Amino acid sequence: AFVAEQSPGKRAKAVDALIASPAFIRHQARELDWHLTRDKNSPLVPYLTRALTEKRGWDRIFRELMLANEADPATKGTAVYLKQKVRDLDRLTNDVSVAFFGVNISCAQCHDHPLVADWKQDHFFGLKSFFSRTFEVGEFLAERDYGVVRFLPNKGKEKQAEFMFLTGAKIAPPGAAEPTKEQQKADAKKVEEWKKSKTQPPAPSVSARAKLVETALSPGQRAFFDKALVNQLWYRMFGHGIVMPLDQMHSENAPSHPELLAWLARDFSSHGYEIPRMLRGMALSRAYALSSRRDDGTQTPANTFATARLKPLTPMQMAVSLKLAGMVVAPNEVDKRVEEADKSARGLADQFAPVGEDFQVGVAEALFIANSGKFNSNEVFPEGNDKLLTTMTKAPSDDDRAGIAVKGVLARPALADEVSFIANYLKRHSGEPKDACRQVIWSLMASPEFRFNH
Repeated sequence: AFVAEQSPGKRAKAVDALIASPAFIRHQARELDWHLTRDKNSPLVPYLTRALTEKRGWDRIFRELMLANEADPATKGTAVYLKQKVRDLDRLTNDVSVAFFGVNISCAQCHDHPLVADWKQDHFFGLKSFFSRTFEVGEFLAERDYGVVRFLPNKGKEKQAEFMFLTGAKIAPPGAAEPTKEQQKADAKKVEEWKKSKTQPPAPSVSARAKLVETALSPGQRAFFDKALVNQLWYRMFGHGIVMPLDQMHSENAPSHPELLAWLARDFSSHGYEIPRMLRGMALSRAYALSSRRDDGTQTPANTFATARLKPLTPMQMAVSLKLAGMVVAPNEVDKRVEEADKSARGLADQFAPVGEDFQVGVAEALFIANSGKFNSNEVFPEGNDKLLTTMTKAPSDDDRAGIAVKGVLARPALADEVSFIANYLKRHSGEPKDACRQVIWSLMASPEFRFNH
């Protein structure tokens, strides 16, 4: 339909239709969930789905995850993000820094960073201080009114950390002192009472996490926040970030295109941190429309974005695509079929590795596709009048079968040499037409063209 469309605005029309589809929300929720948790079965997805459906900006999502107000129906399910990590405050500190600010600050935990002047121990423990008052009370998340972090510098005596953001900006929240023994005893008694009664502890008079949000989003400090997700989205769309590695956003690691990153970050923040809008702009850019091949056969450096990068499908994209490739889907049933495939694809998706930098198909995936009964089952190769295998088998000629297979699996017309090659294979195995058709479909599903966006 897209190829046949003649209007000059067909690309924008197609992108807008995709963004408006329910599949877009489901995919973005999973992608953000993986970005935040690295957990394939995270319980954060329902909240993210609701937030994206309601078109909440990334700044609001950040605020809601940091404040984790379970009493508000709009933010129900947010506490799980902090609860998954709160027993390990060092991990929580670095995970938040990576996810929201594009900075892996773990190297500054034990000593000042040896190679990056930006990161001192003061930065790591300053950021940790914002989370030091947060703790679990049974099924609830709570925050004290007081509490500080002490650490041993690599040189000198133990010191108390200041509440400090990555930019060096410092704040002085109330209660920035060690609790007395009487306070500790009284608090411990209250915590036990809350646990027994299964009661949500009261909110602190001043939330240190709220102070972090306020600081990170303030006009003079928000460059890290503004750029981090833009760089992540660019990586998802183009297969390579403007800053690489994605979690090394600092003065010693310059962006490949600093003016572009700064412009995108300004655009992102000035338009309410709208993720769909940013993705739409990237999808409609000339850079995104480039081919992955050059006429002269040479390769260009990834950070020039002069050609498209090969990008592996995510596990769920791969699983849903396999299910859809086994069907013959009418144009008016696309959204319905995609949703049905999506609901039943989790088990299949678990067989594929998550997407990361320098991705390569692993041995486990190759063996699964080659040998697994699950891959070669009715789940991937269903039969019926609206299924690809049946439709291909019933076609009047081998040339027709070849065309049906390529279009069904790879979503494009077959080339003449492909038709000839596949038809010759089918002729040689004419005694078992269904098995021969299955092998053709299998070979196309197992191809690099199917596995990668290109």
